[in-house]
Amino acid sequence: MLFPSEVFRFMFLPFVLAVYYLGLRKHTLGKNIFLFIMSLLFYAYGEPKYVFLMLFMILLHFGLGLWVNRYSNDKNMQKLILCLMVVIDVCILGYFKYLNFIVSIFTGKMDTFKIALPIGISFFTFQAISYVVDVYRGKGKVQTNFLNVGLYISLFPQLIAGPIVRYETEPMRLSIEKRI
Repeated sequence: MLFPSEVFRFMFLPFVLAVYYLGLRKHTLGKNIFLFIMSLLFYAYGEPKYVFLMLFMILLHFGLGLWVNRYSNDKNMQKLILCLMVVIDVCILGYFKYLNFIVSIFTGKMDTFKIALPIGISFFTFQAISYVVDVYRGKGKVQTNFLNVGLYISLFPQLIAGPIVRYETEPMRLSIEKRI
């Protein structure tokens, strides 16, 4: 769903704003759950099958953030976790963005595997990486609440338009932490 589309301007956004500000105005946890669900629906509107990839990435980086925090006294283990994260993320990005290109170099055939590129995959992958790296650096507090990480990575106003921000300076993260 694109921001200038009629579906977004006249249906999605008014619905989200009405429920958020009128229906859930005194229910902070409800607001955050609602925003997370709406962000996933926003993404699913354009790429329904890749919502599971996004959920996997959120869950993976949520777990990696907890793992990095668990080993806060062991820098070598933390670096190993970061290396593991980078390898996984590069493999995921490489599969979706470059596998067809690499295969076409060797075979001369384009689109051998017919792999569709998920919308915003680079953005939400780098957003997720920024969370784990800031936890590693001690510049961001580790989240024990999956919803906070989920909103940080998937929040629809930023999901396809960006910019990629560091977790420590993310205004939405700070707002969510105050509410929960």
